[in-house]
Amino acid sequence: MDESDSPQNETAPHLQPPAKKFRRTLSCLSCQKRKVKLQTKVRDLEQRLIKQAGALPTASSTPPLTESSPDGKCTTSTIDRKVPAEQKKSAPITAARRPMLKDLLASSPTPGKLLMEVFVGELINGFSPDPSSTHGRVFDLRSASERRIFSPLLSSGFSAAALIFVGQRDQHLKITAAGNSQYSKMLRLLQGAVNQPEKSKSTEVLTVVVLLTIIEAFKQTYPGAIMKHQLGGLEILRIRTPYRHRSGFERSLFVDLRMFWVSSSVNENDSSANLISQVTTAIASRKKTFLANDDWKTVPWSGDGRQKDILHSLLDIAVDIPSFLGSYDTLKFAVRHKILPQDQVLSEQQRVQAAATELDRRLELWHSLCAVEYEHGYMTETSAHSITSNDEFPRFQCCDLCTNEIFVPTSLIYPDLMLAVSMCLYRALRLVVSGSSDDGLVTVLRPSERYRIAVDICRSMSYYLHAVPGFLVSRIMFVLRVAFDTFTDGMIEKTFVQELFAYIGNKYRFLVFMNNCSESSTAVRADDAA
Repeated sequence: MDESDSPQNETAPHLQPPAKKFRRTLSCLSCQKRKVKLQTKVRDLEQRLIKQAGALPTASSTPPLTESSPDGKCTTSTIDRKVPAEQKKSAPITAARRPMLKDLLASSPTPGKLLMEVFVGELINGFSPDPSSTHGRVFDLRSASERRIFSPLLSSGFSAAALIFVGQRDQHLKITAAGNSQYSKMLRLLQGAVNQPEKSKSTEVLTVVVLLTIIEAFKQTYPGAIMKHQLGGLEILRIRTPYRHRSGFERSLFVDLRMFWVSSSVNENDSSANLISQVTTAIASRKKTFLANDDWKTVPWSGDGRQKDILHSLLDIAVDIPSFLGSYDTLKFAVRHKILPQDQVLSEQQRVQAAATELDRRLELWHSLCAVEYEHGYMTETSAHSITSNDEFPRFQCCDLCTNEIFVPTSLIYPDLMLAVSMCLYRALRLVVSGSSDDGLVTVLRPSERYRIAVDICRSMSYYLHAVPGFLVSRIMFVLRVAFDTFTDGMIEKTFVQELFAYIGNKYRFLVFMNNCSESSTAVRADDAA
């Protein structure tokens, strides 16, 4: 028993307690600030852990904490068992009854696993936020995380991704270092799986490839790393066939990530030329890919009979663009090096021109049938300042092509993110199809039309970044880079895009944006075209 609770103390109330001793502050101001900052981090983690444990109504957006029982079966954690089912549906519990992070960790037999669940939950909320109805379908990271208990590779992949994500986001060096250690372990496990023919095309390997792209968006191990993983993922998709992606989580791996798979096949340029020896040549050579085959356009949607939304209708056109780009590159290379007779050059140019014209016609048809007639409405205009009051957000200015005066245009707003993403991708695809304005090989859009399309992408950014949840800002990488490549050096519009890259990179700790999304560049060097 403590002395303060003894009977003697109870019978002697007149005794005065000893004077309080004041400790001299030994730490410097910098250390004191760091201590306060760490205490803030602990309180923040406490709130996140409470949500993960189901103590708040918002906990439905995070996966339940699970742990392995001695017999290897997945059971509800001790924390989850402490909260009755009816209490989870009721109002938030009072602060007095909320468990503290240090108490939960101290009482847990596996505190490391418990903290890891918090980090994994943060990763899921960042890249697979609920509800999906507000921003369209996203990759089902929750279902993927539930498979960790059966797969050391997936477990290591999620640990690495979660630690690097949280460490980079919060600028916590120790957490980032732990993530780097897990990253090395994951790569060893992945290499072992890839060396096995059947294992290499498994669902867990493809899932880890997706996690690798998330990691590299923050880590940027080396130039071309994201592209390498995307192209490797495309090859895994090809050998798996579309019939393995008709339902459930496997369907999400293809359908919900289709925009990224298509963008990587559209984007195969000279920056990935050094990767040809590491992945399939057919993918990395800007030629027709398997994604353009009819079975990949239909089979993944045959399982539940679900109709394609406007984004996937647009992607049905986008998958035909790599074939066109391959022909365009070949023509440009031939003209540059004069390796074809003039009559063959003219014949090939007519064929490439016809392909570009047809693709642009299909894109415009999509716009008139799907975008303009979108069930939730079309885009409107508003003052740029009415969307965001963030002073750090770059101010977009553009040039009046008639008067050469600089002005601040209105911003484009949309009824939802689905239309915003689709319209921005539509504009980017038209710019890619129209080719560059300086070679004269393909004439689909006039320079003024290309300029206005790129400007409209920029006018959409304030709405998009204001409305996008979590870290789904990554959907806009390809689009922004296309606009960046459309403007010429020295233009104020290009400066805006560069400032926007820096703004997004600093806000979300995305190194891929800090590097101007160079791996999404559509610029092609004719000297490198085959």
